Amino acid sequence: MPLTATLERQTGRLPAELTSFIGRQAELEQVRRLIDGHRLVTLTGAGGVGKTRLAVRAAGLARDAFRDGVFFVCLSDLTEPSLLAQAICEALGVGEQGDRPAAACLADHLADLRVLLVLDTCEHMVDECATLSEALLRSAPELRVLATSRQPLDVMGEYLFTVPPLGGPRAPRDTVPDGRECDSVTLFAERAAATVQGWTLTRANRDTVVRLCDRLDGIPLAIELAAVQLRTFSLDQVLARLGTHLFQAGGRRTGLQRHQTLRATVDWSHALCSPEERLLWARLSVFAADFDLAAAENICSGDGLDAEHVAEVLTGLLDKSIVQRADRGVRVRYRMLDTLREYGSERLAARDGGEAGRLRSRCFEWYAGRLERARKELAGPEQVQWLEWFDCERANVRDVLGRVLPTAHPETVRGAMETLGRFWVLKGVLGEGRHWMDRLLETRDTTGPGWSGLLTMAALASTMQNDLAGGGALLERALAQAQAEGDRAAVADVYFCQGVAALFAGDFDLSLDGLDRADEIYRETGCDDVLSLLVEVFRAVVHLFENDFSAAVEHADRAVRLGEEREEFWVRSYGMLVGGLSLWLAGDLDGAVRRLRRALRTKRDLGDRLGITLGLEAIAGCLCSGGDHVRAARLLGAADRMRESTRTSWFGPYHAVLRDLHIDKTVEALGEARYRTAFEEGERLPLALAIMEALEEPAPAEPAAGADGDGASPLTERERQVAGLVAEGLSNRGIAERLTIAKRTADSHVEHILAKLGFSSRAQIAVWISERDR
Repeated sequence: MPLTATLERQTGRLPAELTSFIGRQAELEQVRRLIDGHRLVTLTGAGGVGKTRLAVRAAGLARDAFRDGVFFVCLSDLTEPSLLAQAICEALGVGEQGDRPAAACLADHLADLRVLLVLDTCEHMVDECATLSEALLRSAPELRVLATSRQPLDVMGEYLFTVPPLGGPRAPRDTVPDGRECDSVTLFAERAAATVQGWTLTRANRDTVVRLCDRLDGIPLAIELAAVQLRTFSLDQVLARLGTHLFQAGGRRTGLQRHQTLRATVDWSHALCSPEERLLWARLSVFAADFDLAAAENICSGDGLDAEHVAEVLTGLLDKSIVQRADRGVRVRYRMLDTLREYGSERLAARDGGEAGRLRSRCFEWYAGRLERARKELAGPEQVQWLEWFDCERANVRDVLGRVLPTAHPETVRGAMETLGRFWVLKGVLGEGRHWMDRLLETRDTTGPGWSGLLTMAALASTMQNDLAGGGALLERALAQAQAEGDRAAVADVYFCQGVAALFAGDFDLSLDGLDRADEIYRETGCDDVLSLLVEVFRAVVHLFENDFSAAVEHADRAVRLGEEREEFWVRSYGMLVGGLSLWLAGDLDGAVRRLRRALRTKRDLGDRLGITLGLEAIAGCLCSGGDHVRAARLLGAADRMRESTRTSWFGPYHAVLRDLHIDKTVEALGEARYRTAFEEGERLPLALAIMEALEEPAPAEPAAGADGDGASPLTERERQVAGLVAEGLSNRGIAERLTIAKRTADSHVEHILAKLGFSSRAQIAVWISERDR
């Protein structure tokens, strides 16, 4: 199985800057001082003026002042205001606590921490951002919030900083400009050089660039869009055409001049597109986040745009910088900046015949079809790819659910939600799953035929959040409906979930009875759903808690064999975990360690944070039994930090007994003081290094002198960008495509990074990036 997950994967990490950051030194210094002196700072300004870039750079400079971290939350793709707290929890790695509100969990987590929270693009849910920010600031005295928004949050104590356009041109000079050129001209020159090979700012063309940047009011997005036009026009033609367009557009709109300028620039870019490009631009606005080519071809084609031509038209929008590459690892993805997506959405809404509504319905049907296929393949060799797909498409699925859930065809909704329930459970995002399931149960009549599967998944999510009463009521309804319809597969799923619920309640006999009934039907019907594979894992867990370790190993081994037969990894690795725990408790220390390390390697590859947590804890128990108490305490500390981002346990509340056993033995061996020292070292240990320690893999070589010693990076800005993309898992060719550079240039950058840091592998670069971003 290929390594597909970034080791220290965390949505709240500051995003990598893929293009150079131009100027803004005065603004950076001012925002940095404001963060020190004010608890809530909001960067305001027009779209495209550079609020996000300034916030990211300022937050990076402020990192050392926040001992507990700097976290970035992009809200532009969040269209469901009620999930705001949940989104921030995920960025901070805060796990769910039963059915407790996410906002309360977040407030508790932040209460004693010194954290800088960057909330980017708040304007479309400004009331919710204001309410939550005020509540968090009241409950967490050392919290600082840096927000970006086109309008103030209007919270007491908020300091507003209006982001100005880039510094304007100086008076024309008679010499070729040096490194002190004004910011707007420098930005145009750099983007033009990246667009047209060999283009440079010279004595002959500087005056034209100065006039052009002046016409564009120093707005970064407008300047970048104009620079792209050098692919088609000369510099003089760009100025002439843009100047005419701005003059014509100037009187059409009210508001600040820079608002008019940006709108007119985007209008001009739109006018330069072909009819097919304009059509695709409008239709691509249906995606809330990044998307892939298959989705674009299937959703945005038809009525004037053939599916086979979408790739060609998309390339045209890429060339014009309307669309950008947004790859995730080896997956090729695309996105539009918020301003350009909003413009496309306006154009789509203006089209005749209700095309926007039809397109959203088509979008839901496309994702529903993908989910239908995923359900059939989630327990097989395609499992890893589907889990990655869900990570990539989650924001788009969330957006389309919010738009069509009350009105979509019942059968389509049922199928999609049943599969999404499996994804939410496997990925441990139960809070969001319950949000959508509760909304569906509130807005649709689920008493008729066909709804038992949805009720069962809703019950499983409730059970795993320890809402046993709510889950039990849903299971009773689901069982009655499934039996009335004679749906044997649905009945088996209910029995399975009843077995899990009984495990969480501590009734082991009832748990085995439910699991046995489910397994009998699964065998009779030949069901290969992912839930059917989990039966043996939970049987093993029940026997483990009953101290029948030989039976636990037998069922765990069967779970592993079933997973191997189907070439799936997620359930198989849980079988390894339970088998390893059982062998450890039975006294077979060597056998336990072998299984647990195999499981942990797989969980690392899958990016399964809950599985990694369990693996670290289990290996810590083995180390304790083997007398290596210091390392055991370190791994327990690392696992405890991970537990903040999981909370939910597949093995129910009784798993805490095993964890307490590890801790008690380690404290007894080391004493409270030595245990606490080692435990806290583990809490500070980056996840990648904690896993390597548990697996006894060689640690990365120490960086060359100066690599980290004084907090300064030995890498150039471009090398830091490349290092960040290496950490994302991109190949050199992928890095070259992302940065629009030659592959040999990417090769050279990676070689220089390895040499400067004294490393010998790309994995060491990834670990180094993870440590610096903590």
